[in-house]
Amino acid sequence: MKPVEKMAARVLSKNGLHPPYDLASLVSKYGNVEYHTFPINADGITIGIGGEDKPIILINNEQPDTRRKFTLAHELGHIIIPWHTGTIVSHIDGDLADFEYWQMESEANQFASELLIPKSWILKQNFESNSVEAFINRILDDTGASRDAVLIKTFKVLDFPVVCAQVDIFGEVIKVYRTKCAPSGASLIGKNAFSEKIFSTFESEEKFSLGDRDYKSWVFSDLGIIETDDRPWRDVLTQILAETNSEGLQQSINATMAMRYNRNKGKSESEICSRVIQSYDGEERFEEIVKHKLFPQYVIKRVRELEARQKFNNE
Repeated sequence: MKPVEKMAARVLSKNGLHPPYDLASLVSKYGNVEYHTFPINADGITIGIGGEDKPIILINNEQPDTRRKFTLAHELGHIIIPWHTGTIVSHIDGDLADFEYWQMESEANQFASELLIPKSWILKQNFESNSVEAFINRILDDTGASRDAVLIKTFKVLDFPVVCAQVDIFGEVIKVYRTKCAPSGASLIGKNAFSEKIFSTFESEEKFSLGDRDYKSWVFSDLGIIETDDRPWRDVLTQILAETNSEGLQQSINATMAMRYNRNKGKSESEICSRVIQSYDGEERFEEIVKHKLFPQYVIKRVRELEARQKFNNE
């Protein structure tokens, strides 16, 4: 967690708050809030940061509700972050700002995201029935944050494998959200999530809408791998590559294996194996390999070898 996010978490902890809560009441403890129609292109202005009196927070009341709420949290960030002082005119998107100004805006955005959608609170929410739609809607309802802010923060925070694709009216993928332990979503752009089989190792999939946007999601779980082949992993991999005509992918397979193991070491053996297999899923070049019946055997053997090596190095 970044320093400014920790500051937001401390503000919530100090005031005994978690979503849903009254943001306006919280911000009023730190500044005097006024809503106005702005004659300039800005989301908010905070005057007198770091002074003896309470700062004055001006919010552009012509913005949508969710953007006004984020701006309010953003302006509180400017007040709380100690090195933000004076008067700050906020453009949340910050496209035209110079580096120093945009750095402050970025920090206030990070503060606002954590204040509105706390990481620790997201992790405490129950993910029931593997329904991504129900989970996201609950967070939207409780935080009052924008759809984009909730999707970005949620998929950044969740610690189990989920992929969610925004699709157009024809089902073509135009944007991908994924948790850090989920299969890569990079190759989904341009694919049709409704007519093409994109993943093969998911536990459940779901089509849903959030407002005027359509989505499809995939949830992945523990694959329950058991070692049943007595051969060394090199022999198993040689057979897989030969039977799938994929000899040229040997280096890529082994490199991906090592990288994914390193990302997941410390987890249970079963979970590591599942995350490794799922990391290949969704990439066309590995499609036949992932579907091969011996691929789980290659993975569990490699994981056990790497675990033994890690244990030896630590002794």
